[in-house]
Amino acid sequence: MVRAIAEVILPLDAASPVMGPLLDRVEEQLWLFAWYKRLAWRAGLWFYELLAIFYRGRCRPMSFMNADLRRRYLEYIRSSRWLVTRILTHYLNLLIFVNYYSIPQVEQRLGYIRAFERARPSPSFPDANLVREFPTEDLSIETDVCVIGSGAGGAFAAMALAEAGRRVVILEEGDYFEAKDFGHDALTMTRMLYREAGGVVTIGCPPILVPLGCCVGGTTVINSGTCYRPPPKIFQWWTERFGLSNWSPERMETYYQWVEELLEVKLANDEFQGASGKVFARGFQKLGAHFESLPRNVTGCTGSGVCCWGCPTNAKKSLQLNAIPLALQAGANLYARCRAERITFKRHHANAVLARFIDPAKGVRGPKLTVKSRVVVVSCGTFHTPVLLSRSGIPNPSRQRGMNLTLHPATKVIALMDEEVRGWKGIPQGLGSNVLMEEGIKLEGVFLPPAYTTGPLLIAGQEHREIMENYNRLAAFGMIVSDTPRGRIVRGPEGQPIIFYSLNRSDVDKFQRGITYLVESVFAAGAKKVFPGLYPMPVVTRSQGAGAIAHLKLKNKDLDLYGFHPLGTCRMGADPREAVLDSTGRVYGLDNLFVADGSIFPTALGVNPQTTIMAAALKISDHINREYL
Repeated sequence: MVRAIAEVILPLDAASPVMGPLLDRVEEQLWLFAWYKRLAWRAGLWFYELLAIFYRGRCRPMSFMNADLRRRYLEYIRSSRWLVTRILTHYLNLLIFVNYYSIPQVEQRLGYIRAFERARPSPSFPDANLVREFPTEDLSIETDVCVIGSGAGGAFAAMALAEAGRRVVILEEGDYFEAKDFGHDALTMTRMLYREAGGVVTIGCPPILVPLGCCVGGTTVINSGTCYRPPPKIFQWWTERFGLSNWSPERMETYYQWVEELLEVKLANDEFQGASGKVFARGFQKLGAHFESLPRNVTGCTGSGVCCWGCPTNAKKSLQLNAIPLALQAGANLYARCRAERITFKRHHANAVLARFIDPAKGVRGPKLTVKSRVVVVSCGTFHTPVLLSRSGIPNPSRQRGMNLTLHPATKVIALMDEEVRGWKGIPQGLGSNVLMEEGIKLEGVFLPPAYTTGPLLIAGQEHREIMENYNRLAAFGMIVSDTPRGRIVRGPEGQPIIFYSLNRSDVDKFQRGITYLVESVFAAGAKKVFPGLYPMPVVTRSQGAGAIAHLKLKNKDLDLYGFHPLGTCRMGADPREAVLDSTGRVYGLDNLFVADGSIFPTALGVNPQTTIMAAALKISDHINREYL
């Protein structure tokens, strides 16, 4: 059945030498998904296969149709008004596209060539302080602080507390990787570094893919490196609405400086700005809009163009290159491939973390690890922190745990230019514009390898192939929306997070405004046609112009979105009736259990949150060190 679909949507001859590798890759990726997603995939294939029996009275399954009839049938399904059918079609197509365009010979045919400079040396640390191999038996250890997670929050919390002389144990579900492990095709790296091989998706209207890191360093390893502070009005609103007076910009200044100095944050180097961003900048300039180089945690960037799949030159300062090594040098112990399963507590005091060694790639479970700790810091991220607390039976007096989810939902506009762009060379996200910032819309550059350029095109068949064969003439730019809370996390039957999120009318209007502006700017820059990521209008021609999008009656189901910055599911607040944590990051109801990750923020930030998560972790750790140890 996969073969039958691939022959039509790519289009690809059944005898093609890449058909076999494609089918193998699709099957391999499926086994990295959660079981219920594999089940949905199989059910979707059979839905396609059997629904064809009723198509135009032909009484034959899809696999038995000739290529022309199969093409018309799949186009009929794709253009359906039914949301479920549209979603199914999109994700079935996407899985095939991603696997096909990651095959090396296909990449090369499109003109995409991976070539990287030699990596800078990685920081050293005591080898004994990083445990990656399964022990032969169950272990039990004692420590001052157990930090669960090694991403933006966990790495900085562990570093600060270890450097203060505390005994620290870090638990990380993912594995440890270095520059020498990076540099493969995007899909291989996605399977290695991303949770569920990049298959984390929300349930709602529309469903939203959310890329999450699952490795030492967390999502900092796979993000674009953009380092913004949020507007001061965000902290002001937290003070007025949630009583967080100790989170003013003035109180946070020292922690931001600490983060920015360690990460060596500076504006993106003009020499390696990607040509894709420059196309849109040319359009912004013609529209009279301001644009700027983005602040990034990068030193010595050579424009490898694969920031989201691990920096192969160690130029991007993700946390396995700084905070984690510093924590280990200060005496912390990191247990990689070790998943925290439960926090035990007695009355109002957390006393241990129960964990198990695992192989995330194979799903193999190993021995158990019990960490008895004076203080526990949970830094599992916005999706997994509330689920771990729930799984552990931690009290939830406010009933707000898992609620108030924001995602910074995002999309991008792709343009076909007359000139050769080669957008894959240089910094993918090096330019941005605040021209719509007051409307809750942040514009930032983005360009991806072929495998991950295909999805937002929302077209298939010969037209899709023709566009991808002009990959070197494509340019892209993205936008994120500062959303209002619309989502929640619930614990699934096997303890995994299930994510519910639907876009509201206000945020749909923001997307329509932002997409219209990006389309207008790229037409001003000379684009031939534009792909705005909208189901009702997947292609916009120059003669139609941006006005065609402005006049659409868009609904949330018409958008193809991603969510890059999940926040808010364990929010802080002075009132325990409406918050999960107090203003120090401590869980209401327990005296020594803290949270330090993106889940603590009461609202969306409107900008990339990594430096704010890091600064918050330092602030919370400072309080723990002074008051609890």
